[in-house]
Amino acid sequence: MADHGTKVEVYNGVSTEDEPSAGWGWHQFPRKTTIIIGYVAGLSIFGFLFGNHKGRIEDIYVVVLGLAVLVGVTLYARHSSPNWKPRPARSTLTSHNRPAGHVEPNWTADQHNLTGRYADLTTAELRAWNLPGVGVDGVEDIPTPSYGLLHHK
Repeated sequence: MADHGTKVEVYNGVSTEDEPSAGWGWHQFPRKTTIIIGYVAGLSIFGFLFGNHKGRIEDIYVVVLGLAVLVGVTLYARHSSPNWKPRPARSTLTSHNRPAGHVEPNWTADQHNLTGRYADLTTAELRAWNLPGVGVDGVEDIPTPSYGLLHHK
């Protein structure tokens, strides 16, 4: 019995079994043609601003749609460029990225004893943290709120 199936051919690396249109040239538009058509279509959308409509809601939709098409075509043109390379990932500093030999301060003891980072606080900053004592500015007469310093009694 004869096989009357379709013959599989390959054009520019694309099989007609995967995409039948590859054989007769409709497989892919050139990049520049796609960009030009996109810009023409995006600009022609603004032609809908002129018409017999009385409200402005239609104008808002037309402007937003036209801008969205133009932004989309611009992004496509930028990212489909042969010279485009994605930006490298940003490196962030997290608690796991400690330098060698780093010792984490004992923040609770420093706060309680006013040492380390807490040794340079002014009296107003100490009151903001609800801590007793006189700060580096030497001012003693900053009023303490009635609710402050309760945890130090």
